[in-house]
Amino acid sequence: MMRVELISIGKSAEDLRFFIRADGSHAGGITVHSMTGRAFSYGIAIAPPMRRQGIARRALCLLFAQMTGRGFETARVQVAPGNAASLALHRALGFEECARTAEAVTLARSLTV
Repeated sequence: MMRVELISIGKSAEDLRFFIRADGSHAGGITVHSMTGRAFSYGIAIAPPMRRQGIARRALCLLFAQMTGRGFETARVQVAPGNAASLALHRALGFEECARTAEAVTLARSLTV
């Protein structure tokens, strides 16, 4: 199984930007865009040659663990309506659609069980 790590590249404790490293190679990145109350939103990108290998799923699980440790309870993400792979991934991770426009599908998930 591929080893996936989040490497912080933010300039402060509140600047939550990460490189995603898979088996020592740069595979993409995650940025936490906003933190409001106990909810946060993020964006994730995986380099094309690294897609469909489970990297995004593992990276998001690492992010969710970090954010839960910081007291966050809800994760939100916006996905382009035509991005079937990302929509499927997020639904498999327990996200549910809360809003939809022509530009974006907004999904949310509780981090608490």
